[in-house]
Amino acid sequence: MLAIAFSVSLAALCTGIVLGYTSMDPAGPDGTWEGPEAHAEEVSFLGSFGPIVIRNTGAAMLMFSGVLTGGFSTIVALGLMAAYIGATFGAAAHTAGIQQSLGSIVLYAPLEFLGLLIAATAGILPVVVAVASTLNYAENESRSPLRAYAGSLSLSLKSLGVAIAVILLAALVESVVIAAR
Repeated sequence: MLAIAFSVSLAALCTGIVLGYTSMDPAGPDGTWEGPEAHAEEVSFLGSFGPIVIRNTGAAMLMFSGVLTGGFSTIVALGLMAAYIGATFGAAAHTAGIQQSLGSIVLYAPLEFLGLLIAATAGILPVVVAVASTLNYAENESRSPLRAYAGSLSLSLKSLGVAIAVILLAALVESVVIAAR
């Protein structure tokens, strides 16, 4: 069941990223993009770590909120977040180039995405378990879909804990990368 929930989350994330990326207009109102040096500023490790943790942990909790909404809020939030990621990367790629943009995020973005995917998986896991239980209920009337949903909450919470740990690691790496620039 965990693999199915993860697959649904991954599909929603990838679709949103592609839609967000392709929605970017390749130029600003005057027809040009600013260069990569246009907004250079120095940020310290401590100045970046806290805000990164808060932003990404908040996103993880939003992904997890599907536990309370039958998975609905997880799927909607995951789609919106993925579109935002795609659009943001699209803007960076058009400004600095794809290679430089990928090079600047390659050390931490996969960890962030993994953490958010695990949180989304945790958010839709109870619904996946309940649906599977419903499909098997006629054959095995020992566990109702509602009991299956409730029984999967423990695994969902453990998965959320893993997601938060991965997000903290990603924030640590991202803050080091930012401070090293």
